Amino acid sequence: MVNMLPKLPGENNINYSYRAIKEGIISLKLQPGQLLSLGELTEALHVSSTPIKNALWRLQQEHLVDIIPQVGSYVSKINLELVEEAACMWFNLEKEMLKLACDFFPEESLNLLKRNLHLQEMVVDDRIVFVDQKEWTRKLNELDEHFHAIIFEGYRRNNTWRAIEQITSNYQRMINHAQPDSHFERLIAEHKDILSIIENKEIERVESVLKNHILKPVYDWRKVGVEYMSQYCKC
Repeated sequence: MVNMLPKLPGENNINYSYRAIKEGIISLKLQPGQLLSLGELTEALHVSSTPIKNALWRLQQEHLVDIIPQVGSYVSKINLELVEEAACMWFNLEKEMLKLACDFFPEESLNLLKRNLHLQEMVVDDRIVFVDQKEWTRKLNELDEHFHAIIFEGYRRNNTWRAIEQITSNYQRMINHAQPDSHFERLIAEHKDILSIIENKEIERVESVLKNHILKPVYDWRKVGVEYMSQYCKC
């Protein structure tokens, strides 16, 4: 069902349930269309039904869960319109951040980007130490998201990044469905391009690099994802 994630300091049962179920959906441990049993979730997370119900309602607002009265709650199918809308929103907002970064970017934030990229390379190289393939993927996805968060946090645009995170949930599921074995090697190479843009003030490369990084996966998936769109996607 879902993994028993460790609680964060000060995290209440509602936020913990929300985070654990969402992680299960994004990582595809919980598949599109899968029934979310209230009993199984309470047993897996060791919380009462009230925080689970609250978490499911929040996830419904993010188009990750479908709640059907008197029937049950299900993991929603991947909404392709939301995927494309989210990709465009993310692309346009990060494009403006990178253009600003070509003028000035805090040294502390630049060092955080370099450290994050180094950690990504270490996790890819140490893949064999991860017994669970999905845990390896989850760790790299976490580092990927934090890499982009650092760019926005460098300009104190934390709320902007949180809005992007919320709307890109379907996008992240699409990526996790479609990624080939070489996905993370490509991702790291593109992160290096973004870092180069900031370090060398290559403003002329911003649009092309971000199109390749954010928009191209959507176009590629449209081409190769036909075989399972009817099963996992809402067109």
